[in-house]
Amino acid sequence: MAGNQQPRQRGILGVLKPAEPLLFSFLPNGAQEWPSDDDEEDSDYDPNVSADFGDEDGEASPTAISSKKKPKTSKKDTIPSRSKQKSKATKKSQKPAKGVKTDKRKAAKRRRTSAPSSKGQKVPDRNDSEVQRSSFGDPTLWGQRLPLIVLQKVYQYVVQSSGAIPFLCRACRVCRLWREAAVHSSLWQHLDLANGRIKCTDATLDWLAQNRLSQVKSINLGGWKKLTDEGIKALVTHCPKHLTTIQLNGCIKLGSKSVNALADSCPKLHTLDLSNSNADVVSISSMTNVLQSLGSRLRVLSLASNKLKAGPILKSLMTYCSNLTTLDISNCKFSSDFLMLHIEEFQRGCPKLQVLRLAGCMVRAGQATTKAQAASTGFPDLQELSLAVNTDINVSNGGIAIDDNMLLRLLVKSHQLRLLDLRGCTHITAVGIQRLPVYDLQHLFISQCSVSRYEGIEAIVQKWRHSLIELDLSWNVFPAMSLDIAIQKLSSVPGQSVLRDINLAGTSITAERVRSILEGCPSLVSLNLASCRGLPRGMKRSYSGECLVQLKTDLRTASPSSLEYVD
Repeated sequence: MAGNQQPRQRGILGVLKPAEPLLFSFLPNGAQEWPSDDDEEDSDYDPNVSADFGDEDGEASPTAISSKKKPKTSKKDTIPSRSKQKSKATKKSQKPAKGVKTDKRKAAKRRRTSAPSSKGQKVPDRNDSEVQRSSFGDPTLWGQRLPLIVLQKVYQYVVQSSGAIPFLCRACRVCRLWREAAVHSSLWQHLDLANGRIKCTDATLDWLAQNRLSQVKSINLGGWKKLTDEGIKALVTHCPKHLTTIQLNGCIKLGSKSVNALADSCPKLHTLDLSNSNADVVSISSMTNVLQSLGSRLRVLSLASNKLKAGPILKSLMTYCSNLTTLDISNCKFSSDFLMLHIEEFQRGCPKLQVLRLAGCMVRAGQATTKAQAASTGFPDLQELSLAVNTDINVSNGGIAIDDNMLLRLLVKSHQLRLLDLRGCTHITAVGIQRLPVYDLQHLFISQCSVSRYEGIEAIVQKWRHSLIELDLSWNVFPAMSLDIAIQKLSSVPGQSVLRDINLAGTSITAERVRSILEGCPSLVSLNLASCRGLPRGMKRSYSGECLVQLKTDLRTASPSSLEYVD
């Protein structure tokens, strides 16, 4: 070999190795420098760009992944550029000491603590764009960053629209913040526990009373057949201050002791529902004590579907409950054949009555002199009166005592009446209804009434056609053309009609009159034509929604011959 020429090394199999620059060699000084530019614009490194550690999940970003694929130079044999030397010195000086968190962990921590916490932790000093990106970049965390008072306000809207149960129970399972907002007692003020979503036991009510219901105002326990005096005792013990309304309908195991405790211990209680209760609860002694304790505070009382000795109970109402606004004794069975109702005395004792429901009851008006009837104060605030009679064959004589005179005595000063239910009252005439001092009646039910006494049905319809929203004329046999005339008057002024629901089932309405109803009542949403003997086949059913619109279109385009009745 000549002079300074080095011999070529052979490989393992004796093949000569190519004379190329080496990246790495085990021999000292055996590798050569890898070609690289030494200027400041080195494409492999930029000192102004910080390392990218990826997102919070620990996955490397695309930038970090691409940087791993670049060729690495030898630490011993490669001569670094000036910018690289400066970068190494900077990294060495910034290398964390033992026990200090790495940059990757610091970055993750900055992302987690980007939003101000409720405990007053200081927010890292960063620019606004970085704070906004880290605070709102993850849409799943918005509910954990809302202030507690805002979250409670949102819950209030939900509770008002859909009720506290089961929403609040489900919200407690989301996270700690949601639970802290959901358990606040202000959200548990109005509670409906009759929907069957929780266990109807004394233990359940006891736990709720101790942990949730300190501010409860109204509670519905209807249908709690296993509820006993122990459950009501827990309610009276832990939350009596704000309770105003309680519904105990169907709580058949409840005794009179609990009802009396509620009346005595709840100073704001004014609404009580004891429908379908134990006989002990609605006994004369029990109800007398309850009514005497509640006194003028009582506003609403429901005793429906009970077996009562109603005479003494009504007398206690007249004596103690002068501010009563609603009384419901519908479908009650009395100890005597009829409930003797002393109308004028009742009007003096409860002058603020707004709702009186006597449907399904055997009621008879007590005797009164002409002078007493003339001096009656009436029910000036009455808005709803229901005297509907049970049309069952076994009690077909229930409406005998309800006549024009009784109706007029009840409504003598009730100018604001909105609902009148006279279903099954066969001894009330059309003339008796016409002379009632009621001006803006909205709901009228006169189904299954006498054949011969409603010859003036057209006059009734004409009197209230400007205000009627719901009209029930079903299962009546009106004489001659009285029904056609009534319907014609009802739909004669389309701009004035506000009728939304009309029931003509079982009547002799014709297709032509149905067409006039649909054209003259633009607000109509429900029409019942079931079993109407004057209509062709296919039309005898109930209509609402799109079916009602389609019926109107069909009648508008149908020929007269197709609308004729075919048996």
